[in-house]
Amino acid sequence: MTLGIGGTLLVGSLDFSGSPFEGALDACGLKEGTSARIGDEGRSLDLDHQGQDESSGLQIADLNCVLDQLEAPDSVVSQMEQTRALDGRQSADWNGIEASWGYHPDTGLDVLLALS
Repeated sequence: MTLGIGGTLLVGSLDFSGSPFEGALDACGLKEGTSARIGDEGRSLDLDHQGQDESSGLQIADLNCVLDQLEAPDSVVSQMEQTRALDGRQSADWNGIEASWGYHPDTGLDVLLALS
């Protein structure tokens, strides 16, 4: 990063090529693994919330952190929180990110995010 004449910020040396999903996991202190899987060469992220019958998975605070880092609108987060098992798979999109999710008490809230 270099400041030019008059304080102009030149960003030619900054790298903006990283996946927003990798950045969100990093910002939330999460490691890629079985509960948070990046796929499609960084273009998708599968988040597995811990359900009642599962011994592993992300906590709801982890999901909220990732969604916050990706600037998910409050309306989308609210839709996710209100999804019931009988609602089936739901979807929404914002800022070039497509989200789909399903919920069951036994398996938790499972979210798939993809760059559109």
